[in-house]
Amino acid sequence: MINLVRSEILKIRSTQVWFWMVLLAAAFTALGTIGMVVTAINAYDAGDPVDYYAVFTQSEGAGVALLVLGLLGLTTEFRHKTITPTLLATPNRWLLLAGKAASYAVFAIVYALVCVLLNFAIAIIWLSSVGVPVEFSQGVPGGVAKAFVTLVLTGMFGLGLGAVLRNQAAAMVFGIVYFFILDPLLNYTPWVRKGYAYTPGGAVKAFISNGDASNMPDDVHLLAPMAGGALFLIWALGLLIIGGRLSLSRDIS
Repeated sequence: MINLVRSEILKIRSTQVWFWMVLLAAAFTALGTIGMVVTAINAYDAGDPVDYYAVFTQSEGAGVALLVLGLLGLTTEFRHKTITPTLLATPNRWLLLAGKAASYAVFAIVYALVCVLLNFAIAIIWLSSVGVPVEFSQGVPGGVAKAFVTLVLTGMFGLGLGAVLRNQAAAMVFGIVYFFILDPLLNYTPWVRKGYAYTPGGAVKAFISNGDASNMPDDVHLLAPMAGGALFLIWALGLLIIGGRLSLSRDIS
């Protein structure tokens, strides 16, 4: 298993995609952090409370980079027909899927660390430079941990979604469109929004929300944060299992 994980990590490192995804993750983190720091400074100058929880959980916004990285995990193999030699080297298909999941989890952890550290660096340096006190109250440590876990699970979710769809273009379009377009629309679609809490987007929002859903419609009720995190984990594992059954348990060539 260790050799399989090493092999999968080498595959990821053999292209420049991982590097560009790091830059994309850093860019989303930086933009989100800058926006929240400016909001925090304005609130402090106006005498209003500073939302430190929002400031120090902006690394979660880098999820799109982890989603794309995960989506490429198996779809690239199918697109470039390298899945056949991969399976010849590792005939146990479930072991292969487990190895891919473990290797992408390793990369997701590294990405998450980069994003969390960048978020802290920008926020602490900027707030301190303008005289805004830096505090880690309001559940900030737990929020940082949840943002970190969310990024890792998003990578696993992307890997599972790619395994289900197999087609790289379709998986990329569906994954990005869902989280950026369909997910916000589901909040305001009358016949589905009451069940929104059980969607992947609803689970992520609940997990990272710190129990605050004031920005949601009145009849949309999110799960408790830990329940949301557990549900997103179930979504990620469920897609991996379904994808393994659909994509790896049938003839490849």
